[in-house]
Amino acid sequence: MTRTRIHMTFEKGDRFDVELFDDEAPKTVEIIKQRLPFEYTFFQSIVSGHALVCLPPDLTVPRENQRVAGIDPGTLTFLVKDEPVMVPDEIYVAYGIFISRGLTVDMKQPVNVFGRVVGDLDQLKRACRRVHMEGAETIRFTSAA
Repeated sequence: MTRTRIHMTFEKGDRFDVELFDDEAPKTVEIIKQRLPFEYTFFQSIVSGHALVCLPPDLTVPRENQRVAGIDPGTLTFLVKDEPVMVPDEIYVAYGIFISRGLTVDMKQPVNVFGRVVGDLDQLKRACRRVHMEGAETIRFTSAA
């Protein structure tokens, strides 16, 4: 199984290694790798639980390796734009219980599962809770090579 590593750095200094799921989500991972380095402002999700979310205005991926539930803390996911139900592209960083919910009839929006934080998930939880309590932060994604 191939696993590319990248870095995810919060603007207040927390840094995490992220293992990308090259085999499980190859199209998503390839697009993410081609875009490195990039950064977006993340804030607390208001409907999906313990997750940070951003709405990248200039990044989209095709649907693959999708799930609604069973997404562990530390997982990175991508909600692919769905214009008929007015859902924008979104990147999520789960740090606790996360269920992808949206404005669909069944209240579910499957997300591409494309990576996970490797290392201290307690530190990730602290950083994400800081964003929840203190407000949005920019997160930068860079190559680990």
